[in-house]
Order: sequence, then structure tokens, then C-alpha cells
Amino acid sequence: MDRLALLEVLRRTRVLQRLPLGALDRLVSQGRVETFPAGTVLIEEGDAGEDVLLLLAGRAAVRLALSEEEGRVVALRGVGELVGEMALVDELPRSATVTAEEPVTTLRIPRIAFLEAIGAYPRAALDLLRVLSLRLRDSDAAQIEALRAKAEQLATTNRRLSRENRHLRQAVDRRFGFEAFVGSSAAAERVRTKARQAAESDLPVLLVGETGTGKELLARAIHSGGARAARPFVALNCALFSEALLESELFGHARGSFTGASANKPGLVEAADGGTLFLDELADMPRPIQAALLRFLELGEFRRLGENEVRHAAVRIIAATSLGVDEALASGRVRRDLHYRLDVFRIEIPPLRERRGDIPELVAEIAAEVAARLECAPLRFTAGALAVLERRSSFDGNVRQLRNEVERLYAMREGGARVEARDLSESMRSGSPTATPRYADALRAFKQSLLQEALVRNGGNRSAAARELGLHPSNLMRMIRDLGVEMPSAARGSEKR
Repeated sequence: MDRLALLEVLRRTRVLQRLPLGALDRLVSQGRVETFPAGTVLIEEGDAGEDVLLLLAGRAAVRLALSEEEGRVVALRGVGELVGEMALVDELPRSATVTAEEPVTTLRIPRIAFLEAIGAYPRAALDLLRVLSLRLRDSDAAQIEALRAKAEQLATTNRRLSRENRHLRQAVDRRFGFEAFVGSSAAAERVRTKARQAAESDLPVLLVGETGTGKELLARAIHSGGARAARPFVALNCALFSEALLESELFGHARGSFTGASANKPGLVEAADGGTLFLDELADMPRPIQAALLRFLELGEFRRLGENEVRHAAVRIIAATSLGVDEALASGRVRRDLHYRLDVFRIEIPPLRERRGDIPELVAEIAAEVAARLECAPLRFTAGALAVLERRSSFDGNVRQLRNEVERLYAMREGGARVEARDLSESMRSGSPTATPRYADALRAFKQSLLQEALVRNGGNRSAAARELGLHPSNLMRMIRDLGVEMPSAARGSEKR
């Protein structure tokens, strides 16, 4: 671009149009013509305001930084317009970035030369102030609009997150909350009401119900709904361990306290500190461990196996038993003093046979859960299939048995998702004889038979029988005594001799 063309562009520029030709010529002489490709950053936010650019060709975008993550285009500048003039007055760093939207040609004028030319002519200085005022107003309006758009975006995001939070909360409630105990019967609602009351306190809870009725599920719901929800929930089945192992599992052990104890190990009481410890099948806990548990409940202190150091933990205890409380006390399976300490808030969980009306809801819930796990369409049970399940004379395994039946149907499904009565297992269709003994009685008889046969096979040798059954000898002796198992005749004869 020749000198005359440059002077013509300057003469049409709003801030410079009141300057005489000689002043414009000096600006041309002191400036530098530059050409940039599209996308070039002409002015970087934060740079010093040392120059002002006059656009001779092309177009540039002024982008205002509204946050660290994003910027917003607040203006487009064309031929005959200035960029960078906002930093000429206050000498502060640039507050915006200017980028070439297309190939541009500029005249770079030094700040000092520009201000000297404008300052010599008051009317030109007034024009500059007017332009700066207009730029500030446009910038503020752009920021306000950007903030309004950002606020609307945040409000939309907040509404979406609120919906997701509700859905997640509902999913958590269905899995771990009180609604996980499915059923609309009066019995089910009564259990949920008592569980909510238990969650509002920090008292020990005793859950009483047959196996498979949902005792651990209810214990988790009480924990999740209480003040300790953010702390650990730790579950322990007392029937799975011998006396020594159970003490170690519960209170921990020191290195070398028994064969195989190669390192110090904290117990579940320490793991549950501040949270909830769920003790399932309390009646199967050996009485010496019950005494240690009682001391822990009363004083909050315990010792690791093999240690003298007294440790402390603040744990809420939820205990459960499938044995009736009266039966557990009468047989001596549960110490009376421990019972009084734990049976503060009792919740009786009814067996499935006492709430048959909940079976359709339970089947639908289990079917949906299994389908989600297997990533397949849920099974649809016909009215006839549901009627067969509801008419079944008993469910020895309660909800667990019902779940097993549904999972079996998923494993055996052949194409269709519709379950007819004929698709149910033979045991479900035929029902159980009305004279079927209670589960606790059947389990007791099974244990008696198991111990009796092991003793016979080992000629009455209790240590050998314990090894065969994977029991500690002291546990075997306790079970023989509690179950009233008779020693084999050969063994009795050898004892008399």
C-alpha cells in the first residue's frame, strides 16, 4: 500500500480524522505496515500496551477472557478501525486478545507517537475519549450478556445434576436403602418403619428372622440411613469361623500369636471404627467370644489376640440371628447378659410365607436386577406363574430361595422372555409338603447327622472328626453338647474301659 493510500485510510479513521495532514504523515512515517495470515494473534491479553494497530485490510476479532476456560468474541474490527487503543490511556496490560479472522494488513503505530499526535489537538483527544467510552460500554454489555448466558448454562446444568442426583439416590435407596426391602404388604411396611426408627438412633439393633429374609440387607439400610453412613459398614458371619479364628477376625491378632500369624493384623472392630459392625448368626458365636464382645460393648475396649495393649473403637453393633431369641437363650447359645445388651431395638423380620402378597413385587425386582447384571431383557412372569409361586406352601429359604429360582430361569431361558407356570422348577410347581419342618429344625437335624456320621467314620475320635469337618476341636465339642449328639457305641465302650 502506497503512502497516499495509507494517508487516505488514516483520514477516514474516526479518532484521527480531525488531525491535519502533516500529523497524519508523521504517524505514517513512525508506523510500520505489517501483513498477517488468518488466525494470527495480533494482540495477546496481558501484553504491555506499547502499540496501537490500525486495520488497513481484512478483519480481526476482539476476544474478552471471561474465565480461565473460555473467552467470548465481543467485537469485530474492520478497515479503518483501531485495535489496542484501550491500553493507551491507563498503561495497564491488554485486557483482550485480538486475532486475525482473515488475512489482515495493519499499520503498527507506537503508543508515544499516537498520544503525542492526539494530545496536540483537543478535538481529536475528545474523539478518542468518546471511542474509549463506547468501547468500555460495549465491553461491559458483552460481559453482562456472557455472564447471563453462563448463569443460564449453570442453572440448566444444576437442574440436570439435580435430576441425576435424585435418580442416583433412588437407585442407592433401592439397593441399600429401606426401599431395598421390597414389598407393599403391611408386614413389609412395618419392618421398614421400624428400620427407619432404628436408623435415627445409635442403639444396638437385633434382627431376628429366618435365613434368607433379608437381615443383612436391612442392616445395610439402617447403616446407610443413619449418622454413620459415611463411615464403614463391616459384616461378619459368626458361623464361618472356629473360636480362635473368630476372635482373630473380630479383634485382630499380634504377630506370632498362633501358627501362621506372620504379621500384626487389625480386626474387623478396628475396620468398622466410627461405623457399623454387623454380626450375622450371633447364636453361632462361641461363648468366650461373646464375653469379649460384651466387654467391648460396655467399655468400647478390646485386645488383639496375643497382645496386652488395650485398644478402643467406637462401633455401632447390629446383630442378627435366624434362631428364635427364646430358643437361643434357653439352649444357652446366647449369653443372657449379651442378649440384654444387644436386644435394645429388636426388629422381627417375617418369613416370606407370611407376606405372600409381596411375591410379585419381589419377582419383578429380582428379575430386573438380574437382567441388568446380565445385560439382557428382563423376564416377564405371567399371572399363572406368579399364582403358582404365591400358592407354594412354604419357602424354606425365603427370598433367597425365590432369587435362586429366578436366576435359574435366566440360565435356562430359551429365546423368550415370558415365563409360564410350566417353566418353573418341579419343586416350585409341586410345592412343599405342609408338614415340612421349620428351617431351624431341619438345619439342627442335618448338623446332628453330619457330626454323628463323622464320629462313626473316625471311631469316635473327636480330633480326627474335627479335622475331617474343618472344625476346631473346641467347636466340635460345643456342637456335640449343644446338639445332643450321642457318641458311637464303640467309643463309649472304650471310654468305660
